[in-house]
Amino acid sequence: MIKINRFEKEQAYPVHAGTILGMKAFSEQMKPPFEHLYGHLESNGIMDGSRRGHSHATQEIYIVMRGEGIMILDDEEAPVKTGDVVEIPANASHTMENRSGKPLTWLAIWWS
Repeated sequence: MIKINRFEKEQAYPVHAGTILGMKAFSEQMKPPFEHLYGHLESNGIMDGSRRGHSHATQEIYIVMRGEGIMILDDEEAPVKTGDVVEIPANASHTMENRSGKPLTWLAIWWS
């Protein structure tokens, strides 16, 4: 049987103080060797509610699945769009902003 996982807004739940919706990308049966979460940001919003963002002690990768947004990493910002892969260094402050007027969805992967 082919197992296909995709972000479904109806199955997602609030994360990052309710500023985005999140949903696991891989089933429990897969037991991936990393942590993961789809992130979804509606139009004209910012994850964490602030450009200051958040940080982790480990590296993280964001893969933009749908839409366009702004990746804010420490004091830099760059536009991102579907297909982009963003490398986030350990301890770097980061967040995503959506100014596009359309939803933005990405897959976050990190090692704990």
